Amino acid sequence: MIQKKSIFWRVFLTFIAIVLVSHLVLNIAYDLLFQHSLENMHRNSVHFQSHAYLLGLASIISIAVSAMFAYYLSKRITAPLRELNRVALQIAKGQFDQRVTINTHDELEELGHTFNDMAQALASLDQMRKDFVANVSHDLRSPLTSIHGFATAFLDGTVPDERKRHYFTIMKEQTERMMKLVNDLLDVARIETGQFEIRPITFNLSELVRQVVARLEPGFASKRVNVDLISEENQDTYVFADPDRIDQVIVNLIQNAVQVSRQNSSVEVIVKKEEQAVVSIRDYGPGISQEEMQSIWERFYKADKARTKESGTGIGLSIVKHILDLHQSPIHVESKVGKGSTFTFTLPVALKMENRK
Repeated sequence: MIQKKSIFWRVFLTFIAIVLVSHLVLNIAYDLLFQHSLENMHRNSVHFQSHAYLLGLASIISIAVSAMFAYYLSKRITAPLRELNRVALQIAKGQFDQRVTINTHDELEELGHTFNDMAQALASLDQMRKDFVANVSHDLRSPLTSIHGFATAFLDGTVPDERKRHYFTIMKEQTERMMKLVNDLLDVARIETGQFEIRPITFNLSELVRQVVARLEPGFASKRVNVDLISEENQDTYVFADPDRIDQVIVNLIQNAVQVSRQNSSVEVIVKKEEQAVVSIRDYGPGISQEEMQSIWERFYKADKARTKESGTGIGLSIVKHILDLHQSPIHVESKVGKGSTFTFTLPVALKMENRK
């Protein structure tokens, strides 16, 4: 149903106004051009009245036909806009499968294609959010269930003394897992509100990488994955960046590499200096397909849909990408299915500190 204040009526009334003005101009021009003939007609009133009657009738018929034609054109012109409005209302209700169909071969058709692309992006984001909620629920429920079970066993006194340290260690690992998840969620919230900032300073990148590897070593041992630190430089490399955020980047990349690695395999962390400092994390896991490569930086994206591994919630790499974007530092991925992946990013070298060394 067409609303009273819709664009249809504006277009329709515009057409009517154009028709009326054109008829007014036509009548004025007719009077001016045929003034002499009209004066002669006045002498013959019957002839004049007949002429005036025919002219009025022709004007009424012309305006009526023009009005019907204007009505048709107005509906045709505004039909794509009404279609856009209809689909927009459906999408606002959460029906992201709705699409518009516009075949006008003009800017409105381009707008329709853009609108459909937006709807597709919203549908993908909505699905990723649903998957994310499911993943977060799983990742929170599993450690909580584990901790609850162990705590109950301790209270019941069913845990032998020689096994208590082992179970306490498991509980500690589960709480750390939940803390990481919560911290990632807080980072996502800061990113969405524009409060995620970096504070770059000059620091020793080589030492930072050594500290990260040493800090994560207990986790490598439990997964039976060997992490090798490889440096091609005789001296430490200093960079100008935010050390806390770069620590976060390296931790995320190493943990991801360890998670996808098979038991008794290795992960290589390579630090070298070219025009810039280069950090590479290489694993020999299943690799990433070209189809997945386009999506790994998307928030909430998870390649392991079946959850055959503890593969996280799908937000770690998006945070890594955001941190490096804030540093204006690129990150590249090289991967072959079945042969592993290499994540490489660069940071600006702190030249003054390098010269001192």
